[in-house]
Amino acid sequence: MALMIPSIAFSQSATNSIYIDQVGDGSNVTLQQQGQSNRIGSEASPFNLQGSNQNVTFNQNGSGNSIDGVVNNADNVDLTINNTGDDNAVTLNIGDSASVAGTSTTLDITGSTNTVSLTQGNNSSSTGATQAIAITGDLNTYTSTINANDVTNNVTASGDGNTITMVQNGFAGKNVDATLTGNNNSVTINQTSTGHVDSISINSTSNNSAIIINQCSASGNCAQ
Repeated sequence: MALMIPSIAFSQSATNSIYIDQVGDGSNVTLQQQGQSNRIGSEASPFNLQGSNQNVTFNQNGSGNSIDGVVNNADNVDLTINNTGDDNAVTLNIGDSASVAGTSTTLDITGSTNTVSLTQGNNSSSTGATQAIAITGDLNTYTSTINANDVTNNVTASGDGNTITMVQNGFAGKNVDATLTGNNNSVTINQTSTGHVDSISINSTSNNSAIIINQCSASGNCAQ
């Protein structure tokens, strides 16, 4: 196992843990943390990553930020996470524990007490996938479960107290493009078809609303 990190910038804070167990190929990793209890992996369970072309950036800023880990055998990767504010947590996964392919994940979370959990291949395989998720505001929760193939998610959420849940089960296609503005909204998207053409585009400005979108084939299970 090799840890390949060409440049790391640490703050002078009392706690600030980085544990990465990075293996192989064209890595270009930048880590940077400021403020209090920033963490990326843990000693018992390091972030991991593994192979292929990789280009990984983590930046955290405020106090209490976390990030968890895994990616696995990998291929192209390109993971950028910026996390500014207090008590934000990001948990990834992507592939756990083997394949993936063209993955590119960009998360940009600004604000306080936001929670993001992004899975991808649900225990290996996957292929395509490109996500860019930007959450601005406080107390937002974003949960995405993707079994991939091609997939493209662009989600931008502005506001406080929003809950966004997205389920995609792959056989080619997928997509989704969402811009959500407002507070205390609940958005659920089920995209579980098995056909080759899928797409959803949402642009919502509202408060205290519930949005449920089911895009499933006859054999797709939308009862999530």
